[in-house]
Amino acid sequence: MDLPPSRPSAFPAIVAESLAMRRAVEHARRFAPLDIPVLLVGATGTGKEVLAQAIHQWSGRTGALVDVDCGALPPGMITSELFGHRRGSFTSAVDSVPGLIEGANGGTLFLDELASLPAEGQRGLLRVLETGEMRRVGEQTKRRLSLRLVAAVQETDGGRGPERTLREDLYQRLAGGVIYLPPLRERPEDLGVLAVRFAHGRGIEEAALKLLERHDWPGNVRELRNVMARATLLQERDPLSVATLAEAIDVGRLTGGRPDMPAPDAMAPLARARQALEILCLQHGGQADRISEDLGISPSTLYRRLRVLGIRLKGFSGRARKLRILNGGENSLRIIENFHRPATDETGNLLSLLSDRADEARARRL
Repeated sequence: MDLPPSRPSAFPAIVAESLAMRRAVEHARRFAPLDIPVLLVGATGTGKEVLAQAIHQWSGRTGALVDVDCGALPPGMITSELFGHRRGSFTSAVDSVPGLIEGANGGTLFLDELASLPAEGQRGLLRVLETGEMRRVGEQTKRRLSLRLVAAVQETDGGRGPERTLREDLYQRLAGGVIYLPPLRERPEDLGVLAVRFAHGRGIEEAALKLLERHDWPGNVRELRNVMARATLLQERDPLSVATLAEAIDVGRLTGGRPDMPAPDAMAPLARARQALEILCLQHGGQADRISEDLGISPSTLYRRLRVLGIRLKGFSGRARKLRILNGGENSLRIIENFHRPATDETGNLLSLLSDRADEARARRL
C-alpha cells in the first residue's frame, strides 16, 4: 500500500513519523468509517489503547467509547459484567443493570487483552458479532445493538500474529481488520519526538538521545514515558543529560519497570536504600529540612531521591514509628519505638547506589 507523506495524524496523542507507525495509522483511518471489527496486535506498551481511541474518533460514531480490560473482569461475574442482568436473576441482583456491551451501543466497545477473556465470555461475544443482538442474564428478550468492536491482543512470541488463545471462530470474525502496532525499537524516527513530549518540551542532550536510541525498550512507549518522567524529577535544569537518562533507565530496571526484571539480589540495594531513608523519615517526623541536614544534602536533592524511591514525606508526619519491611519474602509490620538510626554515612551510601548504578549503566552503554 502506498503511504502519503508524513503528516499530522489529526489525533495529537499519536506520533507517526516512522514508516511502520504511519502504516498502522493509515490502516486505522481506512478501517474507522467501515462497519467491521478491528483487531489491534502488538506488544504491551505499543499504544493499542491510544489507537483504539483514534479509531473511535475517526468513525464518526456519537455513542461512548467503552474501555474494558478483559483480564480485570471478576471471575464468576464475567457474563453479568459484559451483558448485564435482570433484577432477581441471581442472589445479589437487587436491581436490573445494563452490561458493558450495552453501554457501548451507538459507540465503540474496546476490549483490551481480549485473549484473557475466558471461554464463556468469548462465546457470548461471538454471538453478538454474528447476530448484532444480546440478552441480559435472566432475560428472554433480545436487544438489538449498533456498536463498533475494537479488540487488542498481544503478538505471539514468534511473529506478528495475535496470540492464539482466542477461539478460532472469534478470531476469524475479528480478522477482517487487523492492525499491527510496531514495538518502539522499530520506530527510531518517533523516539526523539516522543521523548521530548514526555519530558514536557524540555531540552535533551544529543548524547542522551543517542543513549535512548541504543536502548532496546522492552516496555515500549510506556517504558519511555516512565523513563522521561523519572528523568525530569532527577534533573531540574535543561538540557537533560546522558547521566540523568542512564540513571532513569537503570532505576526503572531496579523497580521492575521492564519485563526482563533482574534477579532479587539485584533489587536488594534499592530496597535497603528505601528502608534506610524510611527510618530517617520516621525519626524526623517527615521534616525535610532535618532529614536533608542529617544526610548532608540539599532539600531539593532529597525530594528528587524521595520521588525516585516512591516515598512520600506526608505519610510520616505525626505518625507512630512504624515501618513495613520485607522479611524473608513475607510482609511484617514492625513497631519501631527505640530504634538506632543508621549512621548518616551509611544512609548516604545506600542512597548513592542509585547514582553508582547509573554510572555503571552509562559505562556499559558508552
